[in-house]
Amino acid sequence: MNRHRLAFAAVLLLAAGTILPGTATMQTPQAIVFRNVTVIPMDSDRIVAAQAVVVRGSVIESVGPAASSHAPAGGMVIDGTGGFLVPGLTDMHVHLPGPTAPVGRADDELFLYVANGVTTARSMAGFDTHVRLRERINTGELIGPTLFLAGPGLDGERVKSPDEGEREVRQQKQRGYDLVKILPGLSLASYDAIVKTAREVGIPFAGHVPADVGIRHAIESGQETIEHLDGYLEYLKGREPVAADAMVPIVAQTKRAGVWNVPTMAVMVVNVGTIDSKELVVRPELQYIAKDYIDQWLALRARSHIPKQTSDVIQANRMHLLKALNDAGARILVGTDSPQLFNVPGFSIVREMQMMVAAGMTPYQVIRAGTEQTGEYFNRPCGTITAGACADLILLDANPLQDLRSFARKRGVMVRGRWIPEGDIKRQLEQIRSRPGNYRLTN
Repeated sequence: MNRHRLAFAAVLLLAAGTILPGTATMQTPQAIVFRNVTVIPMDSDRIVAAQAVVVRGSVIESVGPAASSHAPAGGMVIDGTGGFLVPGLTDMHVHLPGPTAPVGRADDELFLYVANGVTTARSMAGFDTHVRLRERINTGELIGPTLFLAGPGLDGERVKSPDEGEREVRQQKQRGYDLVKILPGLSLASYDAIVKTAREVGIPFAGHVPADVGIRHAIESGQETIEHLDGYLEYLKGREPVAADAMVPIVAQTKRAGVWNVPTMAVMVVNVGTIDSKELVVRPELQYIAKDYIDQWLALRARSHIPKQTSDVIQANRMHLLKALNDAGARILVGTDSPQLFNVPGFSIVREMQMMVAAGMTPYQVIRAGTEQTGEYFNRPCGTITAGACADLILLDANPLQDLRSFARKRGVMVRGRWIPEGDIKRQLEQIRSRPGNYRLTN
């Protein structure tokens, strides 16, 4: 049992029942049945009509034909007629508010993920306050996705020597973080010390590819995930058009090594400057986050001076590279880098998946990258609708394999066995939208 499965087992034990105040006994969880629903199990490219899915606690107990199933006594029945049940999504690159953020902001942003069907998230810049957030979610005190937490990012300022790199990794492991985040600016010697120590203490390392390290060495070192396709275009001289055959060797090395990529396409298309700010500021989901985010992002864009022709070339190369990685069978996951550059927590995951399809992936491949593949990455029994899988589910009105926008047409979300109907989601979203200081589309 590896480090991810041990952590997940602890979450299952906490979620398997309800502890009543003043007692120390677990109560048998009530069953919830999705009846007469079309299931998209994501264990293969198929859909199965007229199913009954029984959930008990935080686990899917059974999946089978509705005609031959019976609801457990006292169970809650959710009518799935005309609906499509899919596994909850995982966002592999998020940023949570830090300790100086206004009170309640983290709670609101975590709810935005769940409201959009994101039931697991990997935070890529950590503070000790995030460990407490993870505890509150795992005990049911706070509604939010299951969290995996990186510690404070390691760059050339934080880590000035190999010894400092070793010390940082050991401290982050002791403080309860799930992975080490690599940032730009590390020397090759410091990077190698971080890699060596991470292996010794049993903590993954993931993130950027520092210039002194380079993409080939990062892959050879076993970096678990590479964010933003970082290092590839630098290696390929991607400010000029890159021929398809020039990508073949590095793509093949990626595939052989089993390295995962989290391309963050939707935020990077904004970052390189191919979308006008006038289009960005009218995105309706901006009203669920603070205006100070938008002000910061507009200021960042005002300081960006990438020529339009160069921006277009970089973006085209990124799209071609993602297609090449996917066509070669390299491992790909879904991540948004929210909240960054007009990508709003939760809402941005559909934009991300749409861009991945635009790059040449099929809807099934993209949804799999956000469900079954993340279960494989974390070595968790999640991301599929099968007996024994974790009960993270989304009930939709339409088939997302035909149109990814179907993820916006929900009847409800289940996170760790807790059912949240769409009416409750909308009421909470309205409360968040009306917070003082949040962005208004008329600004």
